[in-house]
Amino acid sequence: MNEKCVSGSILITAIVWALSLPTHGGELPTEITKCKVGDNDCVRDKIQEICRKYPKGNPSFAFPDISALRMENITITRANDRSPLQLNFKFLHLINYGIETIKILKTTGWTKDPKIIEMEGEIPLLRLVGHYQADGKILLFNLNGEGEASIELADCRVQLKARVKLEKRSDGKNYLKIVKLTVTLEPKKSYSKLENLIKGNKELSDSVNDVINENWRDVWNELRTGTNDVTSQIYFNIIGNVLDVLSYDDFFAE
Repeated sequence: MNEKCVSGSILITAIVWALSLPTHGGELPTEITKCKVGDNDCVRDKIQEICRKYPKGNPSFAFPDISALRMENITITRANDRSPLQLNFKFLHLINYGIETIKILKTTGWTKDPKIIEMEGEIPLLRLVGHYQADGKILLFNLNGEGEASIELADCRVQLKARVKLEKRSDGKNYLKIVKLTVTLEPKKSYSKLENLIKGNKELSDSVNDVINENWRDVWNELRTGTNDVTSQIYFNIIGNVLDVLSYDDFFAE
């Protein structure tokens, strides 16, 4: 279930990138001062400042509403014969709450000609609410559920690494292109409430939830790879869209 941590975190990183970038043909809001090239601590602080000032988003630089990020049709994991966890799990609808509270610990790589950009952050509490579908086996239980889900992920550590390159466009400016991006998430604690995990049997569904919460670390260990893969792809898409309209030449002060 911590897979959702991934989903929720996912949104987190998207934030991070949008945060530090000015808009194509314009600038970040005047109250957000630009950093000098290579000043990674300044970039970290600006990312944090934008999260604090614009939790509901700012369309002038393609920054989304991070206080309630919505996603559709997210497959978290598929059954794998080589794993003790035989589970298909997806969200039909998902809302991520709490991303705006992210604390950016550090970011590196913001040079004049960047190759690798990295970021580390921590979200005190992610709350994921949505409609899920699940079938397969988790621990000793056979699942065939569908219903409402609420997952809380405490102290979720987020690490992002992106290989990038500059592309000069017809407007004469350089834009940052993502070549490869990976995101890893690690919560310190997770609590899940998944309604109707065993269709038509509330008592057994509640028992399965209790077992999942008691053994959340084991569940996470089985789902880590798949959820991080999903998270990375989502971030790749979101961040790529932002970078596509923002010139890297305008990122920094002269």
